[in-house]
Amino acid sequence: MNAASLPYTLELLLAELAVGTLVAVTLFDARGSVTWGYVKTGAVMVGALAALALWIALAAIAPEREIEGYALSSGWIAPFRAALGAFAALSALHVYASFTERRRASLWTGTLGSVAGAGALAALAGVVAPPAWSYAGVVASTLASAAALGGALAAMTWGHWYLTNAGLPKRPLEEMSLLLLAALSVQLVLVAVALAAPVRAVPFTDSAFGVDLEANPALWLRVAVGLIFPALLSWFAWRAATIRGMMSATGLLYIALGAVLAGAVLARGLLFSTGAAV
Repeated sequence: MNAASLPYTLELLLAELAVGTLVAVTLFDARGSVTWGYVKTGAVMVGALAALALWIALAAIAPEREIEGYALSSGWIAPFRAALGAFAALSALHVYASFTERRRASLWTGTLGSVAGAGALAALAGVVAPPAWSYAGVVASTLASAAALGGALAAMTWGHWYLTNAGLPKRPLEEMSLLLLAALSVQLVLVAVALAAPVRAVPFTDSAFGVDLEANPALWLRVAVGLIFPALLSWFAWRAATIRGMMSATGLLYIALGAVLAGAVLARGLLFSTGAAV
């Protein structure tokens, strides 16, 4: 990863984390599985992440054709900013609706914000997709990453509610752990597809280490640390939740979140250095 790609890497991570978290919070709120306190906490986290992502999009993401040898599609930047602006605005409304405990408004703003966020991620994928094997592949990779990042943060956060109210039902944490496991499984499949499909253009950068992708140690760290390890942790967290070991499950999800974040950083570094959407 080179210095010029850092704003794009950070933008991808923030946008994915914000959108994924809003989707997870809204989904479990719609099912009546979580408390108002949790919804408010999630809304604040999403609002802060969305505001930071919008600031970076306006201040650090310029309409460029390439960044140090990595081709970009600058025509997607304006749609991305527009969709991200809508997502940030709806996230702010979601914060207001949550803190005033207006359930219908909270669900509507959360749902519409999730749709706008997915659109923003699709547009951002268009910006960075030219070297990768396909635009659809980058979109799928971005959405799956959002599901994993947001799912990990949402599950870890919800685990804290059991520390103050042991009488809460165990089913929400079980389902959150399984959803995280499912998102990571989808990511593993997408990595396999990306490895099998050749990139359209190998970036001419100084950060590819001069080795093939399969021989790049960062790839296997991405797979082992960023996908397989947190998948195992999420399965163990689900098992712990089934026997009401909520403190253990929350601790496992803490570690899983860190591993998923590390894997996402490695994935974006590999994208900008090799063109592979892993």
